[in-house]
Amino acid sequence: MKPLNTTLCHWVLALGLAGSLLSLPIQAKQAVTPNTLPAKAQQACACFEAKVIGQGPAIILIPGLASSGEVWQSTVEALKANYQLHILTLAGFAGVKPIPSQQWGDGYLALQQQALLRYIREQQLHKPIVVGHSLGGYLALALAVTAPSEIGGVVNVDGLPALGALFAKQMSSAATSENTVPINGGFDPMAMAKSMATSQDWQQRIVKDMFRSDGQTSGRVFAELMQADLRPQLVNIKVPVLTIGALQNGAPYSTAEQVKANYQAQLANAPTQFHRFAFAYESKHFVMADAPVWLNQQIQQFLAAQ
Repeated sequence: MKPLNTTLCHWVLALGLAGSLLSLPIQAKQAVTPNTLPAKAQQACACFEAKVIGQGPAIILIPGLASSGEVWQSTVEALKANYQLHILTLAGFAGVKPIPSQQWGDGYLALQQQALLRYIREQQLHKPIVVGHSLGGYLALALAVTAPSEIGGVVNVDGLPALGALFAKQMSSAATSENTVPINGGFDPMAMAKSMATSQDWQQRIVKDMFRSDGQTSGRVFAELMQADLRPQLVNIKVPVLTIGALQNGAPYSTAEQVKANYQAQLANAPTQFHRFAFAYESKHFVMADAPVWLNQQIQQFLAAQ
């Protein structure tokens, strides 16, 4: 079993402990529109593996950092009778071959945005709904602000438009607070998985996917997410967007109300006529693990309204 690198450990801490005291340089980056991507980034790449199940209106399911498309299995079971599901696993994660660094161009996030749009066009998908978790949620939001004519809507499952800004705020608050999060020198993958999901089976799955992922890809993509900032562009959303927040993300260091307020602040620029929230009050980061029936109900209600 290969060792996890330090930055991947930071990613796990970031997603599992909303109050942790991590420090990375913050330099805001916005989503890159297709027309401004460099030629290298516009070239075809093996940016993800896709599994297609079912017939009907198209839905693209994007997992998070160091996760497999298998995290969507309960959602697939709930939707496959009525929809065509395109289940992705992004390059470099959960055993999928990483993209060579010389092909990254402006970065992994920009490259994946272009690859998703190319996939939609090549597969001739008519305004698919894009459902993303965490990193996948960020990519779904990026499509909503840069290419709304290409998609029919977005379900953002526990993704943030500006992860680094949230951490900068938390670190600033922690500097003047006695309620800080202890960080020791060791790293226990299972302890981190427990902070992201309640089920033991899911904790094992999360750890397995982490160890099957390319450490360099995971570290660099996490660094990109910490620098990315879609907040100014959220005003450009013109398709329906549902953001699902997991309110036990920060437990026990942040209350559910504090976590909820963070989501609302991060998405404040999204037009209210297009964007709404649904909150999983008892769920950690992997909502599909802690509240699968509720999550699938939220997705189905969103789809029925389109």
